[in-house]
This record gives sequence, structure tokens and C-alpha cells, in this order.
Amino acid sequence: MTQLRNLFSYCVLIVLSLITSSGHSEAAGDGPEQTAGNNSNGELHIDSSHVRIGLTLQQYEAGLKRLENEAETRYVNALANNQQHSEAEAQLHVIQTRLQNIEQNYRSHIEDLRNRIEQLESIRNHVSGRLLNQAQQALADGDRRQAAQMLYQIEVQSAGVNRVTAETNYQRCQIAKDTMRYPQALTLCQRAAHLAPDRADFLSELAGLAQTLGDYEQAVEYYEQALASYLKTHGEDHPVVSVSRNNLGTIWDALGEYKKAIGYYEQALASDIKAHGEHHPDVAIDRNNLGMAWYALGEYKKAIVYLEQALASDIRTYGKDHLQIATYHNNLAGAWHALGDYKNSHDHLEQALKIFEKVLGENHPNTSGVRANYRQLQSDMHDLDNESGSDSSE
Repeated sequence: MTQLRNLFSYCVLIVLSLITSSGHSEAAGDGPEQTAGNNSNGELHIDSSHVRIGLTLQQYEAGLKRLENEAETRYVNALANNQQHSEAEAQLHVIQTRLQNIEQNYRSHIEDLRNRIEQLESIRNHVSGRLLNQAQQALADGDRRQAAQMLYQIEVQSAGVNRVTAETNYQRCQIAKDTMRYPQALTLCQRAAHLAPDRADFLSELAGLAQTLGDYEQAVEYYEQALASYLKTHGEDHPVVSVSRNNLGTIWDALGEYKKAIGYYEQALASDIKAHGEHHPDVAIDRNNLGMAWYALGEYKKAIVYLEQALASDIRTYGKDHLQIATYHNNLAGAWHALGDYKNSHDHLEQALKIFEKVLGENHPNTSGVRANYRQLQSDMHDLDNESGSDSSE
């Protein structure tokens, strides 16, 4: 039998944005209206909570579609040239998942922008107020190029003030990451973390970028430092602690240390259930990752239990026609195939294919990959039926 190709073996949860003190972010539009305005001198007023964001849903969606086209081109070219394509494939999956939940992810992005703008207030007393206002307004309007230019000018004018340089580099890192310029983002974040080694959010960001670029050993070091800091600050059951543990699990997973990965995943799962309940998307991701780690160890029945729980949970969250659901069907197909149950494998792969065709289209590379697996499995099942028929007639 041909080994099925796992398009997305792991649904990695990496939270790189700032976490509020309560451990969650408010959705845009929740609570009282939060605004920013200009006074007669043109200064941007930042109140004690957030600012009004000028970036529209349509602009956000258009930006994601541009990134999707770029990632798809890289992915297709890598496939055509037999080059490593896992990074481009993962990026493409992330973008497409965001596009499918566009309104929810737009709200999350708006909240992230608000957090970044507020965080810049921490350096106001050390920098030009005019430049800082311009940087904040550019972020609020979704003008990344302008924001990066203003932040760089702030850094140049405040040379020698480590707190300012660290913050501006971190903010520029975030802008580079938004457009998937990961090597540049890594360099900027390294500067920030070097100047402010006590900042767990800087370390966590740096770890995620190292992971994205395939430097897993360095990512482990950064994540462990961030986890120790978060534990000291927040305690065992804070969501950001769970995120760090889940991310450490994915790193050990990538390094083939599956038992170490399982230990971190189990801790993350216990914390996320306690914090969010049984049916939160983070809980489903923990279970998927646990399932795939057990799969890698050859414990296919254990893997199926976790994968089926993840599938059932996210169907409640997203419905039956979501890319995340297709991922779980694809992973379950691989697990049932490994157990020799080709009928269950076929059923799950068929569901995955239907979702990919519906969401991504029939000619998308990921759709084509699942379709090839599906046809190969159909052929294998046909051959097996013929062999069984021949044996019974003898």
C-alpha cells in the first residue's frame, strides 16, 4: 500500500501577539467605544484603553489575498523544482484559514494593532511626540511602510536609549512578520530581545520566528526562557503558559522527540481545558497535536481518540466545511490507514477532499495532493478486493 501524504500533520498554535493582563483579548467592538482623536496641535490622543483603527475589513482581506498569491507562487515553484516546500505550505495554510474566518481574524488583527499602539505609549516620555503620533496613526490606518519608517526615525533620534531601541525593533519586527518577511523579522526581534532580555513577549516572538525558519534548537532555548518568565509572572494555568508549552511540544515534535512533545502537549491540554472548557479551538489544537505525536510513535489507536475529539470539537466551532476540519479528516485518514482500516481511511479522505475542493478550488495544489491520495487509496482498495476475491475462489 502507498503511504498517504500528510499535507498538514500538525496544526501549530503560535500566539505571538501581546496578551492582556486578563489572559485574553477583547474582540473589536466589545465594550465601550474606544477612540483616538487629534487636538488643535495635531497630536493623537491615546486614552487609557485603545484607539480607533482606520484599517477596514476590505483592506485587511485584500492584504491577505496578496500574501496568499505570493505564498502560493512560492509553494508551486518549490514543488516544481523539488525543493523544500513545508514552510511555504504552512504559510499558505495559515493565510487560507484566516481568509475563511475573515471577520473573526480581522477583529483579532484589529485588537493586535490596538495592543501595539498602546504598547508604544510606554516610550512616549523618551521620544519625539510628533514621530510617535505619526507611527501610531500609520499603524491604526494599516500603513505598514509608513509605520516602519516612523519607528526607524524614532530609533535613530533616540540612539542609546535601550528601552526605546528595544521597543521600536520589536514593533518593526511585528510589521515584517505581518508580511511574512521572516528573516528580517528575526533580526529585528533579536535586537529587541538582546536589549530587553526580561521581556517574555520578545522571547516568545523570537522563538516563533526561529521555529518558522527551521532553527528548532534555538527556538527551544527561547521558548524555555519565555515559559520560565511567564510561569513566574502568571502561574501554571494562564493561557500564555499553555501556548508556550504547546509551542515547545511542536518543537520537540519536529526534532523527533515525541515523548517530550507529548509531555508538553498534555500540560497544555490540561491548562486549556481548565481555562476555556472542552470545546475551545485551542483545546482542539492540543488534541490534534497529541494525536499526531502518538501517531509518530506508532500508537495509532491513541492517535485516533485524540484526533476524533479534535474533529468533533471544531465541527461545533467552525462547521463541517472549514479547512481546519479538512486537516483533521486528513490526519485521521492517515491514522486509520496505518491501522489497515482502509474503509475508515477512505471515508475521512473523501471528506477532506470535498472540503478542499469547496474552499480552495479543484486545481489548488493542496486539493490536488489530497485527490492523489484519495485516488491511490481507491486503487489500493480495489486491488485488495480483487486479491480477496481470488483467494476465495481458489
